[in-house]
Amino acid sequence: MSDPTLTEHSTSVEVHVGRPPQVVWAELMHPSARWMLGMNVESDFVPGSAITFEGHYMGREFADWGTVVAVDRPRLLHFTHFSPTMGLPDVPESYHDIAITLEPDDSGTRVRVDERNIESAERAERARALWTKALGTLAGRD
Repeated sequence: MSDPTLTEHSTSVEVHVGRPPQVVWAELMHPSARWMLGMNVESDFVPGSAITFEGHYMGREFADWGTVVAVDRPRLLHFTHFSPTMGLPDVPESYHDIAITLEPDDSGTRVRVDERNIESAERAERARALWTKALGTLAGRD
């Protein structure tokens, strides 16, 4: 059953990384992870705890936040995300729902990002482009 408070807009991006899940997980968890397009990610990665995202994007500083929903090392990082730049009120209905899953395969790890509750089709496409770039960096294709 779907959650009526979520919007219908979402995006999914997947990439193969030629390293085992434990190595990919360590890169995901690194506070100044290069793959996150230059942003600093801070959290203790315990469900219910805060997660923050800070950095520069298109010449502007930003500070976004959310909550860790679930962690299953080294397979799942699920969190919410809110950005004041969205122009929406800071209420639960305005938060994006993001799950990053890692699945081992014969030659490394399949990494998938699913982002739901995006406020418009245009922003969903923008999120897809950003995740594609971020996962490309994670995979060493930048």
